Amino acid sequence: MRIRVSPAVPLVLTALVSSSFLLSAQPRGPSAEQRAAIERGKAAFQSNCGFCHGEDATGNRAPDLVRSSVVNHDEHGGQIGPVIRNGRPDKGMPGFTTLSDPQVADIVAFLHARADESMHSAHVPGDYPLAKLLTGNAAAGKAYFEGSGQCVACHSVTGDLAHVGSRFSPVDLQQRIVYPAGGARRTAKVTDQSGKVFEGRLVAIDEFFVGIIAGDGWYQRWPRTGVQVEIHDPLAAHRELTAKYTDADMHNLFAYLATLR
Repeated sequence: MRIRVSPAVPLVLTALVSSSFLLSAQPRGPSAEQRAAIERGKAAFQSNCGFCHGEDATGNRAPDLVRSSVVNHDEHGGQIGPVIRNGRPDKGMPGFTTLSDPQVADIVAFLHARADESMHSAHVPGDYPLAKLLTGNAAAGKAYFEGSGQCVACHSVTGDLAHVGSRFSPVDLQQRIVYPAGGARRTAKVTDQSGKVFEGRLVAIDEFFVGIIAGDGWYQRWPRTGVQVEIHDPLAAHRELTAKYTDADMHNLFAYLATLR
């Protein structure tokens, strides 16, 4: 199978030929009613919780709630609500029994909005403070980078990572450690039964078919049983690390990379 691909629509074709193209609407922003609830929740949060958790919920005397596991796993206030009502006496947090159910619901809406904002990098405040993300140890991060993490096999602090701590905002840097950005794409070399070799960007592969877009812009697909396939994945090492490194490794690595200015 051979199809000419226009450079203007490679993503559309990719989705079509892999038989997984779904039409979906762009995510909508909050409704006017939801925005009103978020604003009410913001006011209620700041007056009742802001002194400890910071007026923007990024922490002060008490923890950052934007990255809180309770907030990020909450559904419809099922986890946040009881914490607000009952507090956490063992950690010095009082319960807020005088808040009405609508007020609690508004605070939940505000915290969800802040968490959602943090999950979409295009909307994360660029000035999110570095100090609130630094929970790791830079020395341990350097040891991991040069040792068990094997980062030096592909990266150099005087080369591609030179001044990386000042090139990206703290939030972007932390995200890129786990989800590397850039133009790195998987490529494949396909050798057919006659020995002819085809190379290009890997579009789709499963146990039945493999498809690539070659340098000439043509999409080609073969049954897996009739060809040999070699895949080159520039991010293979990063994918392997996701099953190996711990939270401490990631935080330590971030603390180290943040020093590279």
